[in-house]
Amino acid sequence: MPYVLFLLICVIWSGSFLMMKKASLVFSPISVGAWRVAGGAAVLFVLWLIRRQRVGWRRRDVWSLAFIVAAGYTWPYCVQPWLIARHGSAFIGMTVSFTPLFTMLASVPLLGIVPHPRQAIGVFGALVGMGLLMGEGFSRQIPATHLLLAASVSLGYALVNVWVRRGLTHVPPLMMSLVSLAIAGVILQALSFWSLAPTPTNPGAFWPAVISLLVLGVVGTGLAMFWFNKLIHDRGPLFAGMVTNLVPAGAVVWGWLDGEEVTGRQIAALAIILPMVALVQFGAPRLPAAAPGDSAFSPNVPMES
Repeated sequence: MPYVLFLLICVIWSGSFLMMKKASLVFSPISVGAWRVAGGAAVLFVLWLIRRQRVGWRRRDVWSLAFIVAAGYTWPYCVQPWLIARHGSAFIGMTVSFTPLFTMLASVPLLGIVPHPRQAIGVFGALVGMGLLMGEGFSRQIPATHLLLAASVSLGYALVNVWVRRGLTHVPPLMMSLVSLAIAGVILQALSFWSLAPTPTNPGAFWPAVISLLVLGVVGTGLAMFWFNKLIHDRGPLFAGMVTNLVPAGAVVWGWLDGEEVTGRQIAALAIILPMVALVQFGAPRLPAAAPGDSAFSPNVPMES
């Protein structure tokens, strides 16, 4: 089941970059993030009403929650649509490949987990492919500050993945995603009032943009984020974070189908990254669940209450 969820999330999130590009033709980048998050929160709220899980949050989790909302939800959903509107979905989609490297580095001091040599080889091998990707960015004259912004999204994802495993395993994945999305949605909706929407050059772009936002919210944010947090609880942050090394392959394919330029350097980068993902993933050890009595979630128990 974890591998099925892993591949499903890869397919969904790789298509999300193209949908963000379509939505950005009509809505401002912050509005894209705001409505995407709001749609995801609404879907998860319905799931929570059906399952009726206990909340799981504690008072001492407030600072962890604030960090997760800021680094894993608010910042990425502001920055990614902004970058995609300027540089295309295929290239920006590939930049999330930095997440596993950052996850591995953060896991050492925060979790005390020293990566298996096979995992280290896989992650650093993928880094070679990502070096090609950054070279491609410079050849397209993408400003270094924009590349750093893209890398900051991956760094935020990695730190959040590790922090969830470190101190929030007592919070069920459904409740983790729901509360985080709801708070981020309020913040982004407030910020969207100060962001200007682009002037559509194509009169027929409105409804594709609306449909893209709906799919982004319901599937790409709500359901996929819930499944992703479940992977973190079941298999650990490095296993889940490696999703972001397969997402770029799908993002390139979707971008190419939409008429974006795909270069030989991008293909070479993917040819290096994908085998490295397989090296890390297959045979990855299953991490132990949280201590009994301290967790509202157990990998071996169905999510229904």
